[in-house]
Amino acid sequence: MLRFTNVDHKPTRLPPVYGYRTHPLLPLRQALDPIVSKIDQLDEFIKIAKSECHFPSEHGLTREESASIYLYTMDWGEQSLYRILNEVLREKDRSVLIPWHGYLRLFDTALKKLPSLQINLWRGINGDISKNYKENDELTWWCFSSCSSSVKVVKQFLGSISTLFMIEVKNGKAISVYSNFSEENEVILPLGTRLRVVSDALDHASLNVIHLRELVDENDQELTSSFANMGVTTSIKHQMDYKETLPNNQSSTFKIWADENGNKYDITVRISYD
Repeated sequence: MLRFTNVDHKPTRLPPVYGYRTHPLLPLRQALDPIVSKIDQLDEFIKIAKSECHFPSEHGLTREESASIYLYTMDWGEQSLYRILNEVLREKDRSVLIPWHGYLRLFDTALKKLPSLQINLWRGINGDISKNYKENDELTWWCFSSCSSSVKVVKQFLGSISTLFMIEVKNGKAISVYSNFSEENEVILPLGTRLRVVSDALDHASLNVIHLRELVDENDQELTSSFANMGVTTSIKHQMDYKETLPNNQSSTFKIWADENGNKYDITVRISYD
């Protein structure tokens, strides 16, 4: 699914996204009225989203808000709403977003009603982009960033040479029950999520792992609580060991499968608390 691999090859500085939060809160079809004629089959998929979305909602979302999430997760190829929207969000000219303000307001309102999760997430991209992400670099993701709490979900969309992001976040929004693909354990990072590269990438011939941590306030204060003392150990079987000590007596292990020239390697990412 392209949502999990739609990552910028190189961090790019963009102006903030502004204006949509003061837009009137409208029903889904009305919110997308300026866009409908520009996206093939959008009208049809809006109807499906309103019919199939998760409602009533245990989080207090209206049907229109729930449908805005369902529609975002629907995939009908290059004209899928999430693809077009995230392309527009990468434009330096923020005026091109004005027709999207109605949908952004509705979608943002829906996400804000969901609990904020402090969780480890995974996201990836085909190809080796590790050289573009250096230790202590800070970046802002101005797109809606789809991640998964399951590395297995992300790895199935990656090719033989790829880059995997392991991301510590505090403000993830779990949307599985609202998604068209509930089995993907999808968590969305909101617009403007700020991140720091914890260390230079662990690189391997076919897989590169980049460790990111969310920055949570204007003073660049990083996550405190349990993440503040986290230790991350990454090892590639028979290749190399990578360890950074950051620290509480639990551990999680993730197996990542990589394929290069028909060979299989076992790569273990272990998050431990001492």
